[in-house]
Amino acid sequence: MNARGLTLVELLITLSILGILLAIGLPSFQQQLESNRTRTAADSLLQAIKLTRNKAVVTNQRATLRKRGDWQSGWEIFHDRDFDGERDPGEDPIATGEPLTGVTIRANGPLANYVSFIGTGESRFAGTASSGGFQAGSFTICPANGGSGYRLVLARSGRVRVDTITAADC
Repeated sequence: MNARGLTLVELLITLSILGILLAIGLPSFQQQLESNRTRTAADSLLQAIKLTRNKAVVTNQRATLRKRGDWQSGWEIFHDRDFDGERDPGEDPIATGEPLTGVTIRANGPLANYVSFIGTGESRFAGTASSGGFQAGSFTICPANGGSGYRLVLARSGRVRVDTITAADC
């Protein structure tokens, strides 16, 4: 009689090999997910900064990107008509950013609460329609569980560059 199928020993060996492969591959897969999540968060914040600058230039009005609570809790972009860096009842949001999970976003002093652009595209502290001290600084975006991340550096001109940082810098 010709029997087909796996014996119990063959099945146990196959399952053992599969278990070993999963144990080796799962941590690197988790690390890849965290890396992608961190990159997505950095890209989202970068696009929000670029959109804010673009809205200021196109409309020739001060536009502001302001955090909601903390930066990883989301943000909102609006035309700051009274130049105070706060969204008031008459200032409707242009766009909002959703909360980000699995990452931490830290901003240095000048960017602690908001980023504001005037009509020329320069980043400026809240003040008047076309003035205020220049605003430059950086955001550090890192995975919540540690690892390498990104730094968004805002220049005086209003342009942003992205730098990769090591786990030690996070």
